[in-house]
Order: sequence, then structure tokens, then C-alpha cells
Amino acid sequence: MNNIWTLLPIVFVLTGSLLVLLLEVFIQRETKDYLGFVSLMFLVLSGAACVTFWNKGYSYFNGDLFLDKLALFLSLLFIIGTALIILISMKYLSLQNTNYGEYYSLLLFALIGTLIMVSSTDLIIIFLGLEVLSMSSYALAGLKRNDEKSGEAALKYFLLGSFASAFLIYGIAFLYGTSKSTEIFSIIDHFQAVSSQSILVIAGFGLLIIGFGFKIAVVPFHMWTPDVYQGSPTPITAFFSVLPKAAGFAVLLRLFGPYFGQITQSQNIFMVLWFLSVLTMVAGNLLALRQKNIKRLLAYSSIAHAGYLMIAVLAKSHYSLVFYLTVYLFMNIGAFSAVIALSKKDKEYLQLKDYAGIGFRYPWIGATLSIFLLSLAGFPPTGGFLAKFYVFSEAVSQDLVPLVVIGVLASLISVFYYLRVIVYMYMREPSTPFEIDTNNAPLVLVLFICLYGVIQLGIYPGNVLLFIKQAVASLPF
Repeated sequence: MNNIWTLLPIVFVLTGSLLVLLLEVFIQRETKDYLGFVSLMFLVLSGAACVTFWNKGYSYFNGDLFLDKLALFLSLLFIIGTALIILISMKYLSLQNTNYGEYYSLLLFALIGTLIMVSSTDLIIIFLGLEVLSMSSYALAGLKRNDEKSGEAALKYFLLGSFASAFLIYGIAFLYGTSKSTEIFSIIDHFQAVSSQSILVIAGFGLLIIGFGFKIAVVPFHMWTPDVYQGSPTPITAFFSVLPKAAGFAVLLRLFGPYFGQITQSQNIFMVLWFLSVLTMVAGNLLALRQKNIKRLLAYSSIAHAGYLMIAVLAKSHYSLVFYLTVYLFMNIGAFSAVIALSKKDKEYLQLKDYAGIGFRYPWIGATLSIFLLSLAGFPPTGGFLAKFYVFSEAVSQDLVPLVVIGVLASLISVFYYLRVIVYMYMREPSTPFEIDTNNAPLVLVLFICLYGVIQLGIYPGNVLLFIKQAVASLPF
């Protein structure tokens, strides 16, 4: 049944984005913090709508856009993530001479794209959401207009993103040509009804994997990631590392959840994803070993985590996938927040050698960054440990033991480069001491929220798991 209230979470974010643009034109101020607070206000309204609609089951456009519990949970997660990005951006924009009001509007537009992607099972609507996200992301990546690396990042992201979109739309066209539908469950039902599948079916799903593989940064579709992460403004790098990846995996969950085990030739696609997972985990961690720039290191770390998340897709463990995405949001945004804390006017300290002695010189930065890195590596009692434990244990129960063994070995490799940063912070003498601007209350708040999230989800995740299991239980497969 159509209910216009379904649009309310998106409408709140859209209204906030347009209002920010208008305020930027009519209210001329040197600092743009007030635009960040306006954006946060509308994010609160959108989040409140998601909470209110938890048990409603609203849908619109004849069910093509819906708010099941999984869509609501992920939407709320994305709203929280975007709010954290806005908070760490306020002081950063002033310090790094990127104080543009359109920044917040573009960020909200990118959020709208992710909200659309997780709230539909129609491939055309998902594609439209992806394009809204992508167009905003290209502009955000190049926001540091006087930085050549930022311009390079935007150009690479745009060119490779355009190729990925082309692959995706071709894949949708192939599936539509064989099933006469773009709705995921209609496509699956059609393939169940026929005794054999044409090459167009395999090609269609393969092209979808290429398109979404770009967004979630799996090998070999990861080429853009280190350069874009390095060149983009650091808060936007944090945004790229979490929200597009989570939205992409949410689509894969809805796409391949009903596909595996129900379609005769689904084993072909399963094996493709199996090898992509292995390549991503191994290559991501091995390439991270060579990195001296902290943003590039976290970029390859993000690639490796995409491989772990792919294991959850293959194991059909929906709750462990969503739990991993929840933990990943807090530990990754927290790590980038600590990186932002090590900055001053027109200067960011991003080389590994810059972190020498930081643990004693700025204890609160060193301690929080260490915990986030340990969580990314999978040390107990952090959320990162439980996230990997749930994924690996579910994969073992699905007889994916070789994949789990490779995942554990890849995780052991990651321990080296995560601990290397901590060693620099506490066991190396600084070669050139420097002063940073520590007067940044919103960033400290984000560090505290992320730290609380990582520890809470590692020690007592029961309440969050309850909501996650309710969310995935709403899936019709």
C-alpha cells in the first residue's frame, strides 16, 4: 500500500540540503559552522522518523521504495555516520581553507543516495540512488581546489566511477532482457521458473558485480581507492570508507541473498565472489604493508575489510554482515577523526614518521587511535573482534573453512601494519616536534562516541544485535 510517509526520512535530508544552499547565498559569514548545525538538525529529524517507522512497514511507488526494518536500521546508521562526519568537518574546513557552504549540502545529497539504495529492490531505483551518491562524491573529492592531489582524486573517481556505472547499467539491461523486469525478486522468480539460463544471465550478474565491486572497493576494482582517499579532504575520506561501502553491501545482500541456493547456476556467481573475497583480503593487506601515508594505509585496510564482509555475503549470514558494518562505521570514522586531530592551519600530518612520539605528547589522540587500530585488527575486547568472530564462525558453519583460513591469515598480516602505527606513537622519538590545534570540541565528541561504540559493541553488543536480528528477519528470504 502506498503511504507518502515513506518519503519522510529522505524529504527531511533533502530539505536540509536545499536550505543549506539558500543560507549560504543569503547569510555571508566567514565560518560555516552554522550550516553544519542546520544540517545536524535535519539529520535528527530524519533519524527520528526512522525510529518512529520501525514497525510500520511503509512503502511507496507501488512498493518500489519501502521502509522495512533493514532499510530503517541501515538508514539510521548512515544518518549517524553522516552526523559524525559533519562534526569532524566543522573545524577542519576552517583550518584547511576549504570553508565552502556547499560542502554540507553535497554531503546530505550523498546521504540521500545511500538512503535510496538501501530502501529498494528495484535495480533502476538502486541505480538512481547510486548516481545521486556518486555525483555528490565526485564533487566532494575535489573540494580542496588549490590541492592538485584533490583534483586528481576527483578526476580519477569520476572517470572510473563512470565506467563502473556503465557496467552496472549494462548488467541491468541484460537481466531485464531475459526476465522482463528490473525488480530483484521478479528476476529471481523468473530464473527459478526456467530450466536453463542463457549466457546473458551470467553476464548480467557479472556486470552487476563489477559495478558494485567498484563502490565497495574489492580487488581488482579497487584501483581508485588509495589515490582518492589520499587526495580527498580527510572527513570525506572517512565518509567514502564507510557509507558507500555499506550501501553497496546492503544491495549485494538483497541481490544475492535470494539468489544463492535457489538458482541452478548460482554456483558460478558464488565462485566468482569467493575468489574476489580472497583476492581482496590478501591484496589489501599485503599492499598496506608498504604504505607510509596513513590515509593510504587506511585505504588498503578498507579494501581488506571489504574482503571480510564478502565472506558474510557468501555465508548468507545477514546479521553478521550488518553487525560488521555497524562496528566498521565507528572504528573507521574514529580512526580518521584521530588523524584529523593531528592537524593545524593549512597543514595535516599524514606520514607515518609524523606519528612518532604522539602517544606521549598528545595522550588522548594516541590512546583513541590505538584502540581504533586494535579494533580494525580484530583484537578483543573491541567490536572489531566480535565482528570478525561472527563472520568467520558463520562461514565455518556453512562449510567455507578454506575461505575462513585465508581470512584469518590475512587478518594476521594486518596486525603488523596496525601495530606499526602504535609502535611509532609510543616507541619512536619524534624527529621534528610540532604543535597542533587541540581546541576542537565537536571532534573530541566524535572520538568519544566512536570509542564508546567500539568498546560497547565489543563487550556487550546484545541490544544492538537484537535490533539487527529483527532487521534481517524482515527480509523475505
